[in-house]
Amino acid sequence: MSDIKRLVLILFGWTSLVTALHLGLNVDWSVVLNDRMPEDKRKLYVAYIPVT
Repeated sequence: MSDIKRLVLILFGWTSLVTALHLGLNVDWSVVLNDRMPEDKRKLYVAYIPVT
């Protein structure tokens, strides 16, 4: 395997790993999947903004 192909493979693997970790740890999947549910089963999420 040439050095360029190896470098591209390593960079692709690293990017995939970081992306998967981000999606797993930082995305609230219940909110994302709520948009895909039928309208009568959806929940209303209201943002809370503290005022000080």
